[in-house]
Amino acid sequence: MNISDYSTKVKNLVDALETIGSPVDDEDLVAVTLNGLKKNYSQFCTSIVVRETFPNFQDLITLLISEDMRVVSTSSNGRSQKNAFYSNSNRGRSRGVKTSF
Repeated sequence: MNISDYSTKVKNLVDALETIGSPVDDEDLVAVTLNGLKKNYSQFCTSIVVRETFPNFQDLITLLISEDMRVVSTSSNGRSQKNAFYSNSNRGRSRGVKTSF
C-alpha cells in the first residue's frame, strides 16, 4: 500500500469515528499514523518524533509523500548511492604518475 492509499485509509477511519461522535485529536492522528508505518520508515518516524512540535496530519502526509518519492527514486537508480561511491572510489588514483621498478 502506498502512502496516498494509507493516508486515505487513516483519514476514512477518522471520519467514521467523527460521525459516531468520537473525534480524533490531530496530534493523536499523527501519532497513530506514524505507528502504522512499516519498519522501513523508522528513520522518518524518528525525525518527526524528535521535532520540537508535531506537524499536523496534512503536513505529515506531505512529508511522507516526499519521503516515499525519495525512497523510490533512490531504489530505482539500479544501484544504491553506496555502490556508486564504491565504484568511483578508485578512479583517479595514480593518474599521471609513472613509476618504474
